[in-house]
Amino acid sequence: MDKQLRQLKTDKKAYGKLAGLLGLAAFLLLIPVIGDSYAELFFYLLFINVALAQSWNLLAGYTGLISLGHAAFFGIGAYTTALVMIWLKWPFFVALILGAAASMLFALIVSRPIFRLRGIYFTIGTMVLAEALRIWMINWEKTGGAQGVNLPLETALSYTTMYYIAFVLAAASVITLAVILRSKIGMGLRAIRDNERSARNSGVNIYRTKLTAFLISALITGLAGGIHAEYSGTIEPYSIFSINWTLTALVIVIVGGMGTITGPILGAFIVGLLGEFLIHYPTIHLIILGIILIAVIRFFPGGLRGALVTLYRLLTEGRSARKIAGNQSGADAK
Repeated sequence: MDKQLRQLKTDKKAYGKLAGLLGLAAFLLLIPVIGDSYAELFFYLLFINVALAQSWNLLAGYTGLISLGHAAFFGIGAYTTALVMIWLKWPFFVALILGAAASMLFALIVSRPIFRLRGIYFTIGTMVLAEALRIWMINWEKTGGAQGVNLPLETALSYTTMYYIAFVLAAASVITLAVILRSKIGMGLRAIRDNERSARNSGVNIYRTKLTAFLISALITGLAGGIHAEYSGTIEPYSIFSINWTLTALVIVIVGGMGTITGPILGAFIVGLLGEFLIHYPTIHLIILGIILIAVIRFFPGGLRGALVTLYRLLTEGRSARKIAGNQSGADAK
């Protein structure tokens, strides 16, 4: 009987989570209908940031690879998508797939030398790689140089259409991570993060496992770059290859909760709201964001998601303790 009750409670929790996710998805899908253009833009950027954060989280949170080079994947995806549409006159979705493939190809090419680096050297190496690519694109006249390129207006998709495409990308990135973490690859990633030498001794193929995570991360980031290029209509290397894309993902993951699936979603929402509140104070925006980041690292190592989980457990345990005490008092009274 107790087993059946526990199973019933588990099923209720699962159904409750599913209902909550479906309700949230329905709300987000209705934003272009019930909201204005401002709300549509806010949630579009939220979706792009969720995808970027999940891709960075796959490397840093689950593999232990702190990368500062995601701007390279983002820029390659954006430029490849734009140039295929401009030069070959191919439709957006074909160009988007080729942009993501180009990001993965670049990740594959640099993976062998970059994986030879460890710790802070890996982080610096990825940052230098992205910055070198940005400078190269600024001086490459065939792609517009510092002026960038304009995407064709005659085939431009509407902002609402791009909103739904960004929503699909964000949802797909979350689902992809959830599937990976429940697979053998996910176990290998966590083993590498915890202790690479022990993982190798346990039979984990270190290079292949890291490469898989690296390629998937590049794929998601490249797709985000291609979508943002079409949404923007014009791109140039200063902004599209900016390290701010990487730093935004880093801040979102740390604030929300590194090594979790829901943490980056929470972090993207909080960082997005903070950015909107401080939009008129650009001089103190980064200062306040830095203070919040330091405070989260110092007092909430598991991020805000971890803090909320801890608070929920304390409240639940307190309620259970009071219930047990009440039952005991009633029994003593009898």
